[in-house]
Amino acid sequence: MRKACLVICCSFLTVSAFAQVVLENNPPKIKWSQINTPHFRVLFPSGDDTQAQRVANTLEAIHSPEAVTLGSKPKKISIILQSQSSVSNAFVSVAPRRSEFYMMPSQNYNFQGNSDWLDMISSHEYRHIVQFEHAKVGFNKFVYTLFGNNTFSAMAHAAAPDWFWEGDAVAIETAYTPTGRGKIPNFGLVFKSNLMEGRTFNYHKQYLRSYKHFMPNHYVFGFHMVSYLRRKTNDPEIWGKITERAWKWSFVPFTFSNAIHKETGLYVVDLYKEMASELKEDWQAEIDQLDLTTFERVNVRTKKAYTDYEFPQPLEDGSVLVLKSGIGDIQQFVLLKEGKESKAFTPGIMNDAGMISATNSKVIWNEYGYDPRWRVENYSLIKSFDVGSKTKTIVSDKHARYVGAALSQDGYQVVTVRTDTEYASTVVVLDFFSGKVLHEYPNPDNEYYSMARFSEDGKKIVVLKANRQQKAVVLIDVESGKEELLLPYADENIGYPVLVGEYMVYNSPVSGIDNIYAVNLGTKEKRQITSSKYGAYNPAVNKERTTLYYNDQTKDGLDVVMIPFDPASWRSIGQPHSGPNLYQHLVVQETGSKELLSTVPETQRPVTKYSKLKGIINPYSWGAFVDSDLTSASIGISSRDLLSTTAIDLGYHFDLNERTGFWQAGLSYQGWYPIVDVAYRFGNRSVDEGEFDILVIDGTDSVDTRQNITFEWNEHTVEAGLRIPLLTTRSKYHSSISFGNYIGFTQASNFRNQLVEGRFVPAVIKDDTVRSFYPFFNYVGNNQLVYNHFTMTAFRLLKTSARDILPRWGQSVSMEYYQTFKRSDLYGGLFSLWGRLYFPGLFKHHSFYGHAAYQKYLVNSDFSDYLFRNTIPLVRGIGVARFEEFYSLAANYTLPVWYPDIAMGPILNIQRVRANFFLDYGFGSAALYSGVARTYTSVGTEVKFDINIFRFRPQLDVGFRYSIGLQPSTTMFEFLIGTFNF
Repeated sequence: MRKACLVICCSFLTVSAFAQVVLENNPPKIKWSQINTPHFRVLFPSGDDTQAQRVANTLEAIHSPEAVTLGSKPKKISIILQSQSSVSNAFVSVAPRRSEFYMMPSQNYNFQGNSDWLDMISSHEYRHIVQFEHAKVGFNKFVYTLFGNNTFSAMAHAAAPDWFWEGDAVAIETAYTPTGRGKIPNFGLVFKSNLMEGRTFNYHKQYLRSYKHFMPNHYVFGFHMVSYLRRKTNDPEIWGKITERAWKWSFVPFTFSNAIHKETGLYVVDLYKEMASELKEDWQAEIDQLDLTTFERVNVRTKKAYTDYEFPQPLEDGSVLVLKSGIGDIQQFVLLKEGKESKAFTPGIMNDAGMISATNSKVIWNEYGYDPRWRVENYSLIKSFDVGSKTKTIVSDKHARYVGAALSQDGYQVVTVRTDTEYASTVVVLDFFSGKVLHEYPNPDNEYYSMARFSEDGKKIVVLKANRQQKAVVLIDVESGKEELLLPYADENIGYPVLVGEYMVYNSPVSGIDNIYAVNLGTKEKRQITSSKYGAYNPAVNKERTTLYYNDQTKDGLDVVMIPFDPASWRSIGQPHSGPNLYQHLVVQETGSKELLSTVPETQRPVTKYSKLKGIINPYSWGAFVDSDLTSASIGISSRDLLSTTAIDLGYHFDLNERTGFWQAGLSYQGWYPIVDVAYRFGNRSVDEGEFDILVIDGTDSVDTRQNITFEWNEHTVEAGLRIPLLTTRSKYHSSISFGNYIGFTQASNFRNQLVEGRFVPAVIKDDTVRSFYPFFNYVGNNQLVYNHFTMTAFRLLKTSARDILPRWGQSVSMEYYQTFKRSDLYGGLFSLWGRLYFPGLFKHHSFYGHAAYQKYLVNSDFSDYLFRNTIPLVRGIGVARFEEFYSLAANYTLPVWYPDIAMGPILNIQRVRANFFLDYGFGSAALYSGVARTYTSVGTEVKFDINIFRFRPQLDVGFRYSIGLQPSTTMFEFLIGTFNF
């Protein structure tokens, strides 16, 4: 029980339903067209007809063949071609039902291979469409009918693990394209090295991942699981049978594992063990035949955490510059010299081109640039850093779409590849200092160029050139633009070409293991330079041509190693790949070895205008769902148009904390530069304040009593306004700033409480004597209120590694201002400002952070006062009264305690235990209606567990907090339930 000032919670809820949501959309200048086929509607920016026609024809060609092994026939779906982004990505969503293809191809040959980008994502993403259609069976179909797409999708993913969804799609991509990811050795590199180095791990750790060891993602793990069972059973429909069983009974725990057992006699854990055992045996037989290259390692590993030292670039001073990253390290450039490592520079958000380039003391790379407002519109810039002078340079225009970049030997020129918004790529030479285009070479057949580099004398450019099926290597004369075919078109996934004198050195997986090879520019004779156990990558030769540096894969990441650059020691190329074949059975089962994507018809279909208004109301989910923060449950209808300009929500929400409910309708239109938000809500509010001493005055008599105080009322609120969220990321810090202003109207009525007129709550009790009172009258809660609400938030946070709990450096600030208008029945206002600072802790992945906050209420100190909701953090573990002014400070120290990787059967998997120690301070000046000041202080500990439940891959954090109040003296124990980390 407590004897303190009553916290008057008359802060009627007026928070907009869309306060934080920013949809991924395009600027309004983009006009949209559409192509309709029997099974697809392809939406695309007007003018991009050529690729839209191609995608439409490709999808129609694979519509039936790709669906056979899952036995479903997807209904018509919209495909959105996103041409304004520089991100290489694609996805399928049911919220709303659509697929989006981001049309910037990847430069990384170990991701895209020889496959055409649009062919690759068409085959992969369409399989996801097939999967969702196949999932609408049994209980899942009932869920879909009753609750819509969101709940259906949640049940479908709960019943079948993420590794199946992505592994099955990679298997199909592998079968249908020339070099889908399952055919690329680098794709399964970490999985292979883990297994062969004794890191078999259990099923839960392989799938759910770990903070202790670096695990391949669910794409890799899933491909091996899916491919193995299809090879073992020789049944192309085996996964269709398994998933049909699982999705029919999706509400039954572990239904997926049981379905595997029904079809194969193996549970999912047994299937994994059998697959891993067979792969280890096959890979060991492959390794036993190797005559490994002897090398000297350049980097020194002092810790066991998985870390890559990629793309070695020898500099003039004898050091080697590399890009370092890992499970515990963000991407950063470091220098390696004489067994020591020193940090050079931390880049921003890099666009992975599978390469960097350095010469003299300069390094160059690609980095994303962002439009402040439109999330789909982003760019790929060229940036450089001079290790000697410590200066950073943005080489390209801020709206550029360059991917891959290499410096000339003198550092005056840059060669790169530009892909425009119409899917056309060209090789471009830029002036390093001005960014001006010096040369641009024609590409009439629109083949795809990648990984361009200068020759040592700067007169030639070596570049990869791919058509839709194969890849070649060509030399381009810098001045004339004339092309010379160095290596003819072939299925070989060549990558990372570098010209060294009379040779070109490059990567190739021709032996089944990625190694480094060389071709003589004159004789065209090929030789093998390295023989690696797991893979050798990214060759670079010093200026003297005496030493070859490259990356060699180990169990702890990519090492930088060196060998003499000695052509006389190079080996003849042996027999082609003879190791375990992980994909040929997929090709036979799916396509019968037919080249479906090379025989797609070139039908010209009608193109029509697409009206944004036509599909602005597009319901995709209805029924119950639980918010990710576990604080409320909701039932209703959600709508979002296909182009993500308009979100509409209508439904009933239940607040789990207050145990009250309210109806809400909200609309957010985001097609203009300022976002327009409108929300209406009505329902009940209830605030339980606990037990207080009450002075009952009846005529001349008074009685001191104790009773629980609960305030209840009904409420109608309309709020509308504008906000402008600006993305300001320009460096290694993620940053954003957002402004918003809303006008709100609240009607509060039917106010109910245990206090009636004539009862008073003591504001101060001293020496058992009541010194002052706060009178509470019913009519205070039965009035209208019109107010203005301004808000501003901003943050700047250093990017984090997988092990980081919080950013090592960062700042955030939030400001809110409420003010009632004069015509309101009640008077009130609030100003709050609070900021947070992040600093590195004493050890790696430790963090010190703190906040400072200030809040001031505007009151008349009479019965007309309206108190808005508190908006700043208070003191943990202590009940805090309301004050006209309140200051709060907090200091926190957060650290990881343990990476247990403990699986308690299929029920619970514990990945990490972390702790936070805190000291909170608060000072309230002028307690409302009494003028009394008060100080609050507490210390305590928070312990959180990062866990997975029922083999569900999204991670949940749960824990507890133990607080000790120093002033006033008290203790409190609380359970903490956080959010799902996807």
